[in-house]
Amino acid sequence: MKTRIKSWRNVSSKRYQWIHQLVEQRGSELEEEMILCNKCRISLYKEKKRNKVVRNYVSSSIEPEEGFNENINRENNSIFDNRIKIEGFYGDGNDKDYCSWCLKAGTETKALSNIERMLLICDYKIYCSANARRCKNGCVDIPVDRSIEPTYLDHNQIYLLINDLICEVHRVKYMPLLVEDDGVTSEGDYVAWTGWNLSQLKDMTSLISPRMHKSKHRQPFEALCMYWIKLKTNLSFRQIGTLFKVQSKEESIRKRVEDSFHAISNYLYDAIVPSHLGINHLSRALAITHHTAYTTTFFGSSLALIWDGTYIYCNKSEDHKLQQETYSGQKSRHLVKFMSIILPDGYILDLIGPFKAKDNDAKISKV
Repeated sequence: MKTRIKSWRNVSSKRYQWIHQLVEQRGSELEEEMILCNKCRISLYKEKKRNKVVRNYVSSSIEPEEGFNENINRENNSIFDNRIKIEGFYGDGNDKDYCSWCLKAGTETKALSNIERMLLICDYKIYCSANARRCKNGCVDIPVDRSIEPTYLDHNQIYLLINDLICEVHRVKYMPLLVEDDGVTSEGDYVAWTGWNLSQLKDMTSLISPRMHKSKHRQPFEALCMYWIKLKTNLSFRQIGTLFKVQSKEESIRKRVEDSFHAISNYLYDAIVPSHLGINHLSRALAITHHTAYTTTFFGSSLALIWDGTYIYCNKSEDHKLQQETYSGQKSRHLVKFMSIILPDGYILDLIGPFKAKDNDAKISKV
């Protein structure tokens, strides 16, 4: 008659040193008294047999439990039925209870996205199941080595893995240059292309999203990135369309990007300018708080404003008439003029223009 396996077992003795070693490899600390359920004990025994690296420390003087070993061997042999070893890859896919990067259990974790799973496979040759998780607050930058944990997959796991790889190839094929939270693009990439970091781009996207029409061809974040890339790099609309994999007819790509550019310009103007520029964006009481000690002494509670001209340099136009109107004899350069209404402490209340480069402040004030 077979000995019945207990549901719980004390594994603190030396006969279970092979369990101690596996637990330590996972980054957990050993306790003076450790209780293990039968299911976990069987799982660890399977891992020991698969890896073939953990020595059996059970003393030969201790009589083995026949029922336990017989059940384990039967289950252990069945786990390799119809399984294929994936050479050069590591990880057994039993990763839902611990972090796939640091291999520590008991920490607060979050599910790995498909992109992160494919990153582990492509960059580190580590296989993770769809249930894989990672420390929520981050842990290590490079995953812990798993060279002692070969990958065995059954036909269903291989099927799912191939599907994931196909989806990843398809995603990369049509992925725009910059994507919101793709997990791959660095902060420096956003700044290099647009001049803004990811957080700032998200803030601007939240402002324009309510104003944009829903379209499968144009996401708010991507359209915003195209707008700032155009301003920062002056690439052609057609080139930007290529970078963002705009799905359209060849002759329509340039127009689609150009339409997005002008739309974003209008959306940003409507969302930002009225709240930060113009006579009506600030009350009289708030405007007086921008007085300096000098203006308070001379003007008291009366509102003081400063009217002054400024200019912005521009390139020489191919249009002869526009070239004449934007050329300043005083600066010997091409520019456009604006009249600024400023409060005494330098706060810009409003900006009026543009005006011709040859117009002086006196002439502009009469307009």
